[in-house]
Amino acid sequence: MKTFRDGGYVIALCLVAMVATIGGTNAALSRHHYDHSCPQIYSIVKAEVQKAVAREARNAASLVRLHFHDCFVNGCDGSLLLDNVTGQVSEKFAIANVHSVRAFEVIDAIKAALEHACPHTVSCADILAIASRDSAVEAGLVPEYPVYFGRFDSFTANISAANEFLPSPGFGYSQLKENFAKKGLNERDLVALSGAHTIGRVKCLVIRTFTLVGHHNISSKFLDFLNKTVCPPGSQNPTDPPKNQTFPLTDLDLGTPNTFDTNYYKNIRKAHGMLPSDQALQSTPGVNQKYVAEFASNTSKFFHQFAKSTIKMGNISPKKRDEGEIRLNCRKRNPTVLRMVTSD
Repeated sequence: MKTFRDGGYVIALCLVAMVATIGGTNAALSRHHYDHSCPQIYSIVKAEVQKAVAREARNAASLVRLHFHDCFVNGCDGSLLLDNVTGQVSEKFAIANVHSVRAFEVIDAIKAALEHACPHTVSCADILAIASRDSAVEAGLVPEYPVYFGRFDSFTANISAANEFLPSPGFGYSQLKENFAKKGLNERDLVALSGAHTIGRVKCLVIRTFTLVGHHNISSKFLDFLNKTVCPPGSQNPTDPPKNQTFPLTDLDLGTPNTFDTNYYKNIRKAHGMLPSDQALQSTPGVNQKYVAEFASNTSKFFHQFAKSTIKMGNISPKKRDEGEIRLNCRKRNPTVLRMVTSD
């Protein structure tokens, strides 16, 4: 287990003890769920994540984001992974997801490897949870916080809920606070989970649509830099681009974009937020400013709270056995015959 340089093994143990109370609030989730049925889950997921991040560093942020965008829509149930089928539109086409969420092929590779090692055992929703943890660790988060398992995969996607509950980059702080509160997450969770933007990417279309308009308490010099250098005019795309349209991207942390660190908080304290929703964490008076300052100056506090808040988020409305299934293919429901055979 990796540990903090300044806290070592003691911090790692304290984290396990503290988050155990979170995971314990729902009997369906347990750190030991796969201890006997699929102990290989840890080595298999880690190996696939390491390959994906080595291939493209952006995959780390993409996998962390998949877990977040899944949990905020009807709970952590793998619904985001479902493709279009007759009578059902995938959540991948929600406003906050279309041409944005990605790394689905990494989840496919993990699922295939787990099906080979432990057939019909590990849910896609659980894969999202552990892949998110391993991706953050691969980018620099320490220690490896415990992952709680036992979720079942949803039968359906819900694009309407995705459009309603996924936060917008143009949100102000009150909107973010309300959005997170609906999912049982408090202001400390909001500020900590937003820190994942330290390894995120964003389309220049989003920068020009949300950041370079209006007044968001972002430094005028920084806005000028974004406009002239980072995302100059012409870097945005048509509203309805062709299917194969490429989107110019920029890093959400221009200094250390591939490293999970505290620069995100240092940037917004300088009024260098890349998005209005980022800068709102610092510019709005309240306890949020205290959290931003704490995380900016203390890496161990940020890592510790990010782990705790991620586990809390991962416990949002997990499906029970009679509410879901363990998909063989994360992109589609199991065949009807299989559901009849495996039902209790």
